[in-house]
Amino acid sequence: MSKTTPALVVPDLLRLRAENHPDQIVMNVNGDRTLTYDAWHQRSSSVARGLLARGTGHGERIALLFGGLDWIDYAIAYLGIVTAGATAVHMHHEIEPAEMARRIAQCGVTGLVHSHEVPPPAGFTGWTATVDDLAADDDGRPVKADIRPDDLADILYTSGTTGAAKAISTPHGNLTFGRGPEGFRQLGDPKPLLAPIPLGTTSSATTMAIALTNPATLVLCPVGDVERMAELIAQYRIKSVMFTPWIGIQMVAAKIHERHDLSCVDTLATASAPLPPATASALLRMMPNAQLTSVYAAREAVPAVIAATFDVARPFCVGRPVKGSELLVADENGDPVTPGETGEIWLRCAAPKRLFLEGAEREGQLTDEWTRTRDLGHQDEDGELHLFDRISDAVTVDGKLVSTIHVEAALYECPGVEQVAVVGVPDGKTGQDLVAVLVLAGPDDLPAVQEFVTRRLEPHQRPVRFQLAESLPRGVMGKVLKHQLRKTLTRS
Repeated sequence: MSKTTPALVVPDLLRLRAENHPDQIVMNVNGDRTLTYDAWHQRSSSVARGLLARGTGHGERIALLFGGLDWIDYAIAYLGIVTAGATAVHMHHEIEPAEMARRIAQCGVTGLVHSHEVPPPAGFTGWTATVDDLAADDDGRPVKADIRPDDLADILYTSGTTGAAKAISTPHGNLTFGRGPEGFRQLGDPKPLLAPIPLGTTSSATTMAIALTNPATLVLCPVGDVERMAELIAQYRIKSVMFTPWIGIQMVAAKIHERHDLSCVDTLATASAPLPPATASALLRMMPNAQLTSVYAAREAVPAVIAATFDVARPFCVGRPVKGSELLVADENGDPVTPGETGEIWLRCAAPKRLFLEGAEREGQLTDEWTRTRDLGHQDEDGELHLFDRISDAVTVDGKLVSTIHVEAALYECPGVEQVAVVGVPDGKTGQDLVAVLVLAGPDDLPAVQEFVTRRLEPHQRPVRFQLAESLPRGVMGKVLKHQLRKTLTRS
């Protein structure tokens, strides 16, 4: 680190934006409300003063509870909390009460900032307030809080697809890594970016980081309304669209390109989960001027990431490490495997580490500064990474390891398959059977699916059982909750 460049903390990012481009619109919420960098800075500073006035201590853990499209107050509350030197705990307002209580207790939450529409959870004994309640008079002086790069800015929760959601602690220095003052002098030509992201998630926290470091104006919209997404793309000539695989599947099914001009889109970006190749190809046909970029990143390994442009000929290739990131594909002993051999994906960079908050996951998370992702993959001869599956989801059949995401990708190519999840369930002996849970366009499509599987897949990749469903259990980001499916299928 340069001796002349001090280490940044999160409030510095907003201050620099406000100083250099005060009138730049950072957020456009569904075409109804906007927020500039200057207003964000002033209002979050007001909230920070209010928090400090009520005795908020350094490192105090304060939950954020917002829903719907209340992005502006969410952003103001978040920056107010971290500017006061406290830690923001991002909570989704629709999680079950028992899960909400578990997270509050696990994180030691003492206060909660909520929207007017989302009340505090029943039984919470700490203080609660809205942004309006916390706002203090502006005395013209900067907020003074002793914040260090290794202090915690956020506590985030994983999506819970493999089990109970796990808490991840994120230091300021992790969020500001590689982002010095030089990057804030010129915004260039801001190109609007559409982000259909639910509040109170790891993705909404990531969206805040994008707002602080990316020149694009964020256009924020309802998560489940792909028709509204298409309207906003056409209205604001959106250049980039962030989306999850589940949103992509819905966009394709709704055929939004038949009613809206999507030719302005030049970048489609996905990062949350593997995208079915059939869906990726369909999206590129719908938006012919776009390229599709993917970012592979375990939440706990960020900002060490792998990035690639989608290639239909190599649909599971997730690319190479970005600048400053390192990749290792390791065997059970932590030694590098040979090119083409499947192993566990390890990532690292020089940023302060994100760590699981507690438990066995934290103890086994790091090996010599490498973050273990618990994902499987291989590198080819050119050093590019190809994703295989989660360790917990991969299934061994007849002595051969099967990727459930590869089988799902094949099934998505079959006409009539609208949604699919493949899991392994105990076979009643010593192994596992592959089971495909399907949402079909019509029940008469099942024989065609079974025939397709026989033609398309190797014997050990073929599900031995097909379960029809009206929908699949999904988390707030649209990821299939496979652990729930396993429990249901094991009982049946």
